[in-house]
Amino acid sequence: MEPIPATAETLLQADIEALRPQFSNTQDLYREVCALMFFRYGMTPTANRLYQLVRKGSMSAPAEALNRFWAQLREKSRVVIGHPDLPEQLKSTAGELVASLWKSAQQAAADSLASLRDEARQAVDVAAAAEQAARLECDAIAETLAATRERLAEEVRTTAEVRRELAELGARHDNQTARLDEARKEINAQHAWLNSVQRDHEVELGKLRDQARLDLETAEAARRQADAQAERERAASARLQQALEAERAAMAGAVERHRTELRETLSVVADLRQQLGALQGTAAAAAAARDDARQQLDETRQQLAAMRAELAEAGARTAAAQADAARLDTELRHAAELFEARLAAARSEAAAARKGRATRGASAPAPDGEA
Repeated sequence: MEPIPATAETLLQADIEALRPQFSNTQDLYREVCALMFFRYGMTPTANRLYQLVRKGSMSAPAEALNRFWAQLREKSRVVIGHPDLPEQLKSTAGELVASLWKSAQQAAADSLASLRDEARQAVDVAAAAEQAARLECDAIAETLAATRERLAEEVRTTAEVRRELAELGARHDNQTARLDEARKEINAQHAWLNSVQRDHEVELGKLRDQARLDLETAEAARRQADAQAERERAASARLQQALEAERAAMAGAVERHRTELRETLSVVADLRQQLGALQGTAAAAAAARDDARQQLDETRQQLAAMRAELAEAGARTAAAQADAARLDTELRHAAELFEARLAAARSEAAAARKGRATRGASAPAPDGEA
């Protein structure tokens, strides 16, 4: 007997399970299973095979049912000619002929059943191949689905990581914005302080300019007064030259000293003018430094540390300029005091000279006519 394909075995088992609720009697169930195996599936039933498929009752139950099945099958395949007028030999011959025809019909039916069985097996093989392909496709789809799920999980993890990074970037941006606001406030405060310092410096520089101008005017007035005084002294010396020939050398020395002091005074005034020019240059440099500081302040708004250094340098230059201005103010005042002292000394010498000349004129002898 040919081996039973797996699909036929499965179908046979399914048909047997369908017969169980229809036949509760064990012998009837075994009989139906024998007919099913022999006529539908072309299998020769045996007692062991029946018991393996049904598994009901004792081992003798399938053997008894199998004997009954074969007996019934032989009884149904026997042909009996019951015509009373025929001889016995003819009846026997006719019966054998009919039996031969029945066997030929069974053989033809068996051949047709084998052909149908082959076609069914081919269909089953095709169905099995289709099932295998479907299983492979299902496995491929399952693998694709698993890979898709893994990619989806990876995308979810990546999305969570990106969201976390975005949150960190947002927090960092907020922190940078807060720091930038604080830096802007500090820059505005530093800018306001620098403007205040510049205004104070301009006010102080204006005061220094006014004071220097006043000192210059005072020195110029003193020079003009000294020139006028010297002119008067030269006129008086010219008128008294004949009477003061003896004192010409002393007076010439006094005049020379006066001229020397005057030249020194003029030199001091020139130095004061030069210092005033230098002070104005310093003021212009301070103004340029202020413009540079403003430009640097605009350029270094994003670099607060460099801006602070530039502001510190600008403050140092401003302090140096203020120190220079204070020093120049001190030197100017000292020069003015020296000039006033020298002018007072010149005036004292001129007054003493006039007094000496007046005394000598009073003590000189009168002309003979007047005596």
